[in-house]
Amino acid sequence: MAEAATTETFLISAAIDFGTAYSGYAFSLKNDPSKMYMNKGWNADKLISFKTPTCVLLNPQKQFDSFGYEAENKYVDLAENENHKGWLLFRRFKMILHNKEVFWLRYFFMIR
Repeated sequence: MAEAATTETFLISAAIDFGTAYSGYAFSLKNDPSKMYMNKGWNADKLISFKTPTCVLLNPQKQFDSFGYEAENKYVDLAENENHKGWLLFRRFKMILHNKEVFWLRYFFMIR
């Protein structure tokens, strides 16, 4: 039997677009639901983007370091200086997550 509908009132509605190539998010507040807020500051230098590349950078201890443009930029800086050995950059990995639990993804969402 289905549970009774809750009567809780939420102050915010949020959406996460976790895409294969790019990811983003948006939210609206209860007091003005027609106004949408999106991140415009994805650390993309001069580019204004509502989305960031779906990529994650792990440090040599396999711990989360960064996501999106920040991850790509950091890995490029490390590689230019030959300091990228042991670092792991994952890009366009969404489809391999289907029916799998990935430790760093769970960790990422717990700390953000």
